[in-house]
Amino acid sequence: MDHSDGGRPNRSRLRPELREMLEAAEHAGTLSNDQLGVVRARAASELSLAGHWDLKDDLAPPLSFTLGDPAIRCRLYRGGDAPGTMLFLHGGGWVVGSLDTHDGAARALARAAGCSLLSVEYRKAPEQPFPAGLDDAETALRWVIAEGAGLGLSSERIILAGDSAGANIAAALALRARDRGITLGGQMLIYPATDLAHESASVAEFAHGFFLSRATLRWYIANYLSGADPTHPEASPLLAPDLSGLCPTLLVAADHDPLRDEGRAYAARLTAAGNAVTFQEWPGTTHGFMIMAGITPAARELIGVMGAWARQVWG
Repeated sequence: MDHSDGGRPNRSRLRPELREMLEAAEHAGTLSNDQLGVVRARAASELSLAGHWDLKDDLAPPLSFTLGDPAIRCRLYRGGDAPGTMLFLHGGGWVVGSLDTHDGAARALARAAGCSLLSVEYRKAPEQPFPAGLDDAETALRWVIAEGAGLGLSSERIILAGDSAGANIAAALALRARDRGITLGGQMLIYPATDLAHESASVAEFAHGFFLSRATLRWYIANYLSGADPTHPEASPLLAPDLSGLCPTLLVAADHDPLRDEGRAYAARLTAAGNAVTFQEWPGTTHGFMIMAGITPAARELIGVMGAWARQVWG
């Protein structure tokens, strides 16, 4: 079942502004990323994703630099003097997305949390498939711990944050950190991909017409894995045999999202393993809404919740 009526997606319960956005894209015949292919999808995403934001928060100009080998592009935002650092990993199906597509959201989140936020542009698939992006995220985390003090960054109670593919990498990085003795302050996982090996009921329910289609999701996963085992816990954190001993988690799902059910399942497994979990499912929203402040007020509402949660972690 694909949540449709007569073959058309049933968007009656969506927030009106999101329904209008999807209907306009449908009317215009906008091609999906899997139809565009890697090169054109990246070019289109740089315009469309960045264009979903409204006026950007007025912060001091971020510091841009590279770290690691190969060089990883980073952008450091100063949103306040909270006693903690946030490491932000953008979404985009491991194939598209960049520092620029998530600049508006990163600025808003740094301000909402009142913190220094390091946004990381990890390597992309298919040129650099799993686990290259995760390795880059770990490099950035270790850099904050070892070198961040030189830029005034606290290595205590670091919070990982990401949306979609970035949330998948953040969740996998939290598992790595636990296994390697790195203590984190928390993880904020916004509509994360947690199971790349199986398709849940919500993937079928929202297979088309809700921003992220099943075809595009499959294309992203195929590019990212590039033949790797989809059941590997660092690709599919939901399938990790042991989820105990992880940092506090804020996990947000969108209720009209193919990834909704695996977000629910990951929150449930984290809770069952004894972790502190705050789970919220946002009504009337689609995948991607966190970076759509120019379209829906839900984006800034969510970022406000994320900022408040981070402030609470840091006390």
